Amino acid sequence: MGYKDAAVVSTVVAFVTWVLTFLASASLGQVRADPAAFVFDAVKTYAVTWAGTFISLAGLEQYVKSTQEKR
Repeated sequence: MGYKDAAVVSTVVAFVTWVLTFLASASLGQVRADPAAFVFDAVKTYAVTWAGTFISLAGLEQYVKSTQEKR
């Protein structure tokens, strides 16, 4: 898996995780109380989820490469 593949998978996984964790727990009252803060938190949560997934997948790729080279 290259960086491009890791980015694609990270986008899908981050979206699903974002919907299941952030969006599912949000209420209409939160959105109405402060829409700007809600949008900021939504984007921040998605970005952190994406970055964590991407770093994990990219690190896994490097680990697999190094293990295969040692054989």
